[in-house]
Amino acid sequence: MLTPEQIQRRALNRYPKFLHSLCTDKGFFPLTLFGAGLAKPKDFVGDRSSIQLLQQQSKEQAGFGYEITWEERTFRRLGAQRIPATVAFPTQEDYIRFLKKHVEVRQFQGDFGLIKKECPELCAWAQSKPLKVVAYAGAWQGLLSVCVYLRTNPRPNCYLRELAVVVDTKFIEDHKGILSELLPIIAPETVGTDASSFESRFGFRTKQPLVRIRFLDKRIAIRHGFSIDDFATPLDTFCSLPFDSNTLLIVENEMTFLTLPPLDGTIAIYGAGDAAALLGSIEWFNSCRVFYWGDLDSHGFEILSSLRYRFKHAVSVLMDELTFKHFSMFAVTANITRTKTQLALNSSEFALYKRLVEETILLEQERIPNEFATTRLKEAIESKQKETSLPTKKDMEFGS
Repeated sequence: MLTPEQIQRRALNRYPKFLHSLCTDKGFFPLTLFGAGLAKPKDFVGDRSSIQLLQQQSKEQAGFGYEITWEERTFRRLGAQRIPATVAFPTQEDYIRFLKKHVEVRQFQGDFGLIKKECPELCAWAQSKPLKVVAYAGAWQGLLSVCVYLRTNPRPNCYLRELAVVVDTKFIEDHKGILSELLPIIAPETVGTDASSFESRFGFRTKQPLVRIRFLDKRIAIRHGFSIDDFATPLDTFCSLPFDSNTLLIVENEMTFLTLPPLDGTIAIYGAGDAAALLGSIEWFNSCRVFYWGDLDSHGFEILSSLRYRFKHAVSVLMDELTFKHFSMFAVTANITRTKTQLALNSSEFALYKRLVEETILLEQERIPNEFATTRLKEAIESKQKETSLPTKKDMEFGS
């Protein structure tokens, strides 16, 4: 026997198709929800109670909702009985009032009408995804305004909040997901090949991360016309700087960065824990000697590995067994992590990495005394043997 709750679930299951029918003017009513479910009564006292509940919430009693079609049936033990045969919604009004969707449906009809008027090419999408139209009720004027503007002015090269459309300044930021679906349909010329972010895909400017650098050799600053030796610049500007044929030293800790010693021909870069992601797009790094000094922990070696996948000639410094042995008394407990096997580390680096992971310990770079660090840095950077700590091809593949 169908219950009112089961009828509501079945009616809701048909709601997307009902909304679709509103877009196509196809008839949808009467909507029959199969049979009432009373085939062979076993407990007619219970069945009678269910029939009464079904009748109480029907259009016959409530004035709207589902209608029950009755039939006379004769049962051997019970004799002739009047039982529900089918349950159906005769009209749209009955259906949407029963589901308490009358306000939502009116909004949907208005939104679809707006879509059809402003961007008819979007009608097929709206018909196939009516619940998406419902999900963004009240936002369609703004969504379509953004799409229409970008159809006429593709790839605007401005920040999201600068777009010349009358919407809330955070509107586009708050609706990136739905706009990512709409723009390829309405404004295909604004769609680019770089899908790494919404902004890059649709031609907007992005807030650039800052790259902080120090000239450890003041002659480099003078040669390039810089009056200061410690400054930060947006990443896109840094990418265009003419610092080729120099030595680059990337470190992860700010105090370490600030206390680095003078080093011939060297520029220091503050990686801030994200060196690979921050610096991986800089082409002129390929013509520089690249050194990396990170913490002696799993994260430090994984950053080194990521950096090497972009710049295979990157060399680690102060990330070896000798350094750890000298200052193991300063090591502390690390978070538990799992050993990764496919890392671009040479055999000695991987052995130390594996040990640090298995023993859950780390040695932060700022705990290494300056005198020792200075000596090792000068030895590494002033050495002409650039390739001594690079991983082999096998190391790059298997990290062991």
